[in-house]
Amino acid sequence: MTSHHPLPQHPLDAVPAEPTSTAPVAARTPATAPVPATPSQPYHRAARAIPHRRYWWRPLVTIAVAGFVWIVMNLQVMVPLMILGELWPAAATSPSLMDPLNPADQVLGLGMLALLVPAVLVGSLAGYGRAGIVLSVLGRFRWGLLGRAALVVVPVYVLLNMVLNLILEREAIVVPEIGPAVILAWLVALVLAPLQCAGEEVAFRALPMQLLGTWLRWPIIGILVPVPLFMLGHGYNWVGQIDIALFAIVMGLLAWKTGGLEIPILLHTANNWTLFAISPLIPGFTEQGEVGLLGLVLALAPMLGLSAGIWWWYSRRAGLGLWEPQRGRVQTLSSASSSADPSAPADVPSPSAASTSRPLSV
Repeated sequence: MTSHHPLPQHPLDAVPAEPTSTAPVAARTPATAPVPATPSQPYHRAARAIPHRRYWWRPLVTIAVAGFVWIVMNLQVMVPLMILGELWPAAATSPSLMDPLNPADQVLGLGMLALLVPAVLVGSLAGYGRAGIVLSVLGRFRWGLLGRAALVVVPVYVLLNMVLNLILEREAIVVPEIGPAVILAWLVALVLAPLQCAGEEVAFRALPMQLLGTWLRWPIIGILVPVPLFMLGHGYNWVGQIDIALFAIVMGLLAWKTGGLEIPILLHTANNWTLFAISPLIPGFTEQGEVGLLGLVLALAPMLGLSAGIWWWYSRRAGLGLWEPQRGRVQTLSSASSSADPSAPADVPSPSAASTSRPLSV
């Protein structure tokens, strides 16, 4: 995985042959003139697929702009929310900031992380000239890939995180008094959870992998460096932190393997969304704290099992070796609209407080 030796070219990396023509080169119009191809790159080196005269300073600009934009957006969105809570107690946050029945808690806690998505995209646009490299080696989000994987991933998490937990925690279930605030808090969580997961993925997977990948060829460095920071953002004991660390490493590997964030965002969202969906029924369900061994097993089993299956499935569908990453060239608007560019990897083709045993939200 860490080797930087050139890999054998596969169909997805094939460079289209330059069209032959008997007409003089000078007579060709700009629309038909051949465009010099940039080399195909894996996800962590996606910035290198964009022609630039200088690369060394671009990661610094990217992270500086992303951080500045995130802070400004939080000041514009979150500060008014806190002021509103002071003026109108019904809209105030709870002391814990983690009450699943409080709309302000959900907006504040999930919204701050969701704002990482536009912040990192703007940072990448400023640093590299392309925001889309954050999403995939194609420069766009591959909805088809996410949709096919979701057909398996979502039912597994619904079964394990929702159905199984409602059975195991049946004695702790408390149906809250249904009111506008409860319904709003529940809806806010369900809407913002995917954005919160996407925000963590672009900040802890895409940003460090591509920043360090601009300078270094080895993807493992960009995968491992942000792991301690990701762990610090979660308040579990050492047992729970094992799951958080392994989750971060596996999601980084999947981003490298598949050439984008679609699968990590899917797995992250499927886990958190199903937990948030039933959290109003079980007090303290999503609070971070002590975790038991059973909780660790329930959290790791679906994540590791599905990740291994997707790794094998994607390798076969994309015609890749088991330890070969997806490569691609970041598409421009013209190349994205053209179906005649075999150099760009398409979506994977379809063949036809007390110790808890609950899964962990990441």
